[in-house]
Amino acid sequence: MTNRFAIFLSVFALFAFAACGNDASNSTEHEGALPHNMEQSGNTSEAENDELAAASGKSATLIAPSDLLTKIKSDTTGLLVVNFWKTDCLKCIQMQQAMQELQNKSGENKLHLLSVNLDEEKMANGVNLVLRKSGMAAEVLQVKDSDGKWRNDISGGWQGNVPAVFIKSKDGIKQFYPRDLTAEELGAMLQPLLL
Repeated sequence: MTNRFAIFLSVFALFAFAACGNDASNSTEHEGALPHNMEQSGNTSEAENDELAAASGKSATLIAPSDLLTKIKSDTTGLLVVNFWKTDCLKCIQMQQAMQELQNKSGENKLHLLSVNLDEEKMANGVNLVLRKSGMAAEVLQVKDSDGKWRNDISGGWQGNVPAVFIKSKDGIKQFYPRDLTAEELGAMLQPLLL
């Protein structure tokens, strides 16, 4: 009985090892099949690079946190709306599109929409691919890797969760919403500030 059990374990181990595909020739094949996400190296796959090259649209500009804060403080537009987003946040992209429609209706001199990506700096190609596929027309900035202390200047205690929207009126009124907002909610919040 013991010999049969030992043989069974040996055969099972061989099948399990073969099924895992632990040899080096399989590792790159599977790596390319994985979805692009932040847990990976930050490099885009060949297919994503081809897609990025074919996609037309803007590229994100890398910006230091201090320069971003200066840009927000110095903006003199009637209403500044900053949309903070990441590539894996579909709701963020939908909110961006809703805000873009509001800007198109109001005009850029009344509503300045700024799109700020919070993905790691090494994700630049993935960020550009998402913004081009989604057709983002607003200025897109990607914050360079940092310790995150700058987020307290946006709102004390903000941990960088997205979606998040920062609003600053020409009168100096500042509002911060670190949550999902529907197109209707965004319209209801921004319309009175545009008057």
